[in-house]
Amino acid sequence: MAHYMPKGAPKGGDAFAWALPGFDQAAFEASRAGRHFAAMQAIYKAHPDDEMHPDVLAYWAAKGVRKELFEQDTDGKYAVFTPLDLDSSLRYALVYVSHAGLQPINLCETNGWPELAGQQKFIVVCPWNLGPSNDGVESEFPRILDALLKRGYPVDLSRVYAVGYSAGSDATGVLACAYPDVLAAVSPDPGGNLFAKGIWYQDASSYAKNLPYRVPMICVGGTMDGGDRYPLTAVEHLANFNIWMTHIAKVTGFVPIGLEASQALVEHSGDPAKRAFGFDFHRTFQARFEELTWLFGDFLGEEGVPVARFVTGVGLPHGQTKYHVPLIWDFIRHFSRDTATGASVYAPVALDGIAG
Repeated sequence: MAHYMPKGAPKGGDAFAWALPGFDQAAFEASRAGRHFAAMQAIYKAHPDDEMHPDVLAYWAAKGVRKELFEQDTDGKYAVFTPLDLDSSLRYALVYVSHAGLQPINLCETNGWPELAGQQKFIVVCPWNLGPSNDGVESEFPRILDALLKRGYPVDLSRVYAVGYSAGSDATGVLACAYPDVLAAVSPDPGGNLFAKGIWYQDASSYAKNLPYRVPMICVGGTMDGGDRYPLTAVEHLANFNIWMTHIAKVTGFVPIGLEASQALVEHSGDPAKRAFGFDFHRTFQARFEELTWLFGDFLGEEGVPVARFVTGVGLPHGQTKYHVPLIWDFIRHFSRDTATGASVYAPVALDGIAG
């Protein structure tokens, strides 16, 4: 499956390489969100060239997770994080985390997923995916999942999720189209470039596997992101978005939106979420985290539950803060895949990553 990765992506964790004009980096670094961001990356900056340094392993153990690294000196390397109290008699959700462009996986692991795995009891995989832009993600995902099962990891195959930031967003889009019968939900973040750089509107074969399946999705970003941005700005970008809502997320009664209508929402809507994204959501709401306002927009499925959620932090640049991952997990954990029928299943209550 052909796929496109963004050019000029931030290198080596430079979270602010993509920020809109007017972004105040000093003010952000002094803010609660900025302090969280720095604290999350501190362990990587202390040992950037030693992924399994004793201090690194101790750091993760203190977070309640065990870190392992496989195929370390190859392009097929991947890190695995499991709760310290992993019980092989139970089954655990698995989150497959594709890295940002040119980002080493030991920096990617500081995005919040391993830490949350210790709290919410699930398994996290951070793979290199054969290259700096996740070049081999389509073949690496099934290979690594099979390797984990052969190694005896107690994976709940009904709750396998794919997520990724920046270039990892595009990689997640590839997986959503290649393995809709395996993935319970996906989170391509921020997701703007998923629609802007994809090929779906040109080539229906690229999403043909999705037609029998629903793949719920959530995209989380920031209003000051200068590279992976909303609103979408071209006719073909909206064409891709319409395909995702109609054929992949399976939004009930979705009405395709064109560029003119999207721009009208951006310019004239009284709803801040609709203005931020240019989408005519079924419902919107706001929340406060990290002393920031977060805007939410939902598209609903046939059960009346959100199957496509878009979130943006007001004032955030291109980078994941402490609350990106919990917001994603709060959405995806409610979805599972019936391994016998392939049906997408929504559970109103899902307390953690352990199979009930």
